Amino acid sequence: MLGVVPEEVAAGIGDWARRPATTAGELAWWRDRLAARTEWLRRLPGGGVWRGEDAVALARMFDGWRGDGDRAEQVRWELLSRLEGCAEEERCTIGASRAYPFDALAFALGPEAVERLPGWGGEFALDAAGVREYRPVVEALLGRPGAERVGAWLSLMGNEDGAGPVAELFAGPVRVLRAAERAGAGVVGVVLEF
Repeated sequence: MLGVVPEEVAAGIGDWARRPATTAGELAWWRDRLAARTEWLRRLPGGGVWRGEDAVALARMFDGWRGDGDRAEQVRWELLSRLEGCAEEERCTIGASRAYPFDALAFALGPEAVERLPGWGGEFALDAAGVREYRPVVEALLGRPGAERVGAWLSLMGNEDGAGPVAELFAGPVRVLRAAERAGAGVVGVVLEF
């Protein structure tokens, strides 16, 4: 989920969503696997699912990218409470059962695009200057084709309604960043598990 927050809130959160030390090696592994054209996910006859070892490793890698500790949890729950009062264009919540929407988006975009997104692992805090800097980047990245790969990841990783959140994954972040830019406000994005 992500939402518009007052400038002072975004500035107060700071850089809590840092890249793990293992990032460079993980991204190199991912690039190598893409170059090798590894088969990641496949539907089996009878409705079963085949998740290649690389898909399982990629999901574990994405999981390790999310912030941990008390500060990360505090930021997540604070944002959730703030979103209740936000107008529709100022918030984006995307839910999936047994699958993380950011992971699906990352799988669709690839490692080079993921490195260009703000924060890390779907979690970030941008002040107004950061919103102005990243809005065109995010807009360009999410303007690429990829809905089919997003839907495949969500459904094959366990979400019964893989197609449900796909459109919002591409439209929601852009909508929220545009609203924040118009308001001269900040944006916070978090991954919250229920």
